Amino acid sequence: MEEIRESVKSGYLLEKFKLFHLKDSSPREYIYHYHDFHKLIWFISGEVEYHIEGKSYQLEPHDILLINKGEIHKPFVDFNTIYERYVFYISGEYLEEHSEPDSRLDLCFQTAAREQSNVVRLSPAKSRSLYENVKLIENVNCENAYGKDMYSRILFLKLMIELNRCCIGNPEVFHKTARYDKKIVEMLHYINENLAKDLTIETLSSKFYMSKYHMMRKFKEETGYSVHQYILEKRILAARELILMGMPATAASIECGFQDYSTFSRAYKKLLGQMPSAEYK
Repeated sequence: MEEIRESVKSGYLLEKFKLFHLKDSSPREYIYHYHDFHKLIWFISGEVEYHIEGKSYQLEPHDILLINKGEIHKPFVDFNTIYERYVFYISGEYLEEHSEPDSRLDLCFQTAAREQSNVVRLSPAKSRSLYENVKLIENVNCENAYGKDMYSRILFLKLMIELNRCCIGNPEVFHKTARYDKKIVEMLHYINENLAKDLTIETLSSKFYMSKYHMMRKFKEETGYSVHQYILEKRILAARELILMGMPATAASIECGFQDYSTFSRAYKKLLGQMPSAEYK
């Protein structure tokens, strides 16, 4: 269902959105992973430090986590208390479909990326209002009444509109107190913004003034990924986005830093389970 039931790379979301209400009380191991869709977590209770793209957030009850598709993440949980949360899996295409030029439904995710914080911490009054909406969506999904699916979608769109309103022009709602290694986070930003460039271990260690072995060890420590695997998977995900937008697979592979198509197509199939050409069908 959530982290413990997924491989490092989850499958595609076939629905517009999915809601899970999860309570974990028994010790279990979570893994670093990412998704092809956005993820919104409404944290209820527990002792949890959540790691997202090299940053660690100590969560408080009713914090909202906004995790963009492709962002690696993992919770570290103290199981002396119950880890409870609501988790929305959200299709980026669905948000796009219901957006307007001046009213984008994914604005909160975009703002989280711009503010470099994945945690929204609202006032009690605002939080209570949105939480009631989350509970209502859960209750509607448990019913078998007339218009159940339509009503659920309407409530979800209402939730996203209200959450976006809370984020628009209010950078203070984004919780900025996170623990992180400054150089590793700078490296993550650089990699994601320069996928087409030379990103060898030698180039990165030189650019960020770190020895190769120290850099590789710290990167793995902070992200759960080797430098090579992180870059490879980010390049493939970026190429897939371009292919889905209509760019030829060969051009997309070059645009995202692959030197030859055969290497790209093999890596693509290994990670995503199909050849790039299958995305056009």
